[in-house]
Amino acid sequence: MTENFNFHGPTTFVNKPVDTVVQNFQNNYATASGEQLAALLRLVLTSADLPEQDREEAARLVHEAAASTAPATVESKLSKVGRIVARAADIATPAAAIVTSVTSMFT
Repeated sequence: MTENFNFHGPTTFVNKPVDTVVQNFQNNYATASGEQLAALLRLVLTSADLPEQDREEAARLVHEAAASTAPATVESKLSKVGRIVARAADIATPAAAIVTSVTSMFT
């Protein structure tokens, strides 16, 4: 996909295509949970049903979850992502499955 994102803040994706953002994420978080979180990030960024503001927050939370080693933090961040993506009909089901799977790795 070639859509560019102009998110700003702690997680900045200024004019970067989805594939570049996901590839950079995979390079930074090359773990079993990182692969699943990369898939979740791709879903979030390509959702047609999430408003830009929600995509930005969910993407930031996915990055924060991947960067954390504290199980409670990962669970908290992914829980927030789950609540955000639940409002997006196009990704709610696959995103919920990933959130559940990754959360179970840390509990």
